[in-house]
Amino acid sequence: MVNRLINLCKLIKIIKERGNLPLIRRSRKQLRDFLLCRGGMNHKSIFVVIPYWFYMLKGLDVLVWRLETFGFLYLPGQPEEDKQRLNACL
Repeated sequence: MVNRLINLCKLIKIIKERGNLPLIRRSRKQLRDFLLCRGGMNHKSIFVVIPYWFYMLKGLDVLVWRLETFGFLYLPGQPEEDKQRLNACL
């Protein structure tokens, strides 16, 4: 339980440091669907979402990888020109 709370604090810190804020502002619906597990193959009922995310906080690396894959987080050490190029199509 304590490990998951520590991972939640680390996740918040990672989002503040590496978050792709232009993409997050532009696609709030997509992020909301991601958090509520409403899209694609990961469709879950609202009653299962909270235990699912509680379980996902057990392993922070998988959660960070998923956020990087969807583009909500920049890769660590990514140059500024790569960040601008990534967001050029918004």
